[in-house]
Amino acid sequence: MDRHPNDLTTDEEIDAAIEQAKQYENEPRIVEAVFRPEPELDLLMLRLNDGRRLVLPREELPELKNATPEQAANLVVGRHGRHVWWPQLDDGIYLPNLLEERSGAGRGVAA
Repeated sequence: MDRHPNDLTTDEEIDAAIEQAKQYENEPRIVEAVFRPEPELDLLMLRLNDGRRLVLPREELPELKNATPEQAANLVVGRHGRHVWWPQLDDGIYLPNLLEERSGAGRGVAA
């Protein structure tokens, strides 16, 4: 197949990227994220594509340490569902790291 002069990516690179993406097909992704800043709540709630729900109190999220309630509630789920980002804070959390920490693997706890 002839390449267009503006094509910067080869067919081989595209095929390799598709194969790499297949590795992530079965990994959990965030499908919904909500921060509830109300008194007695102050929680980040995540719903994952595998049916799990994670509820994280604000005190477990150093990213929100100095955030106002409005800033904490203004969040964006990343395009691939692998992170939550707070644009006003220029900070976020990465789901694979969060799941690893919650499983104890990141805390030196025996699995």
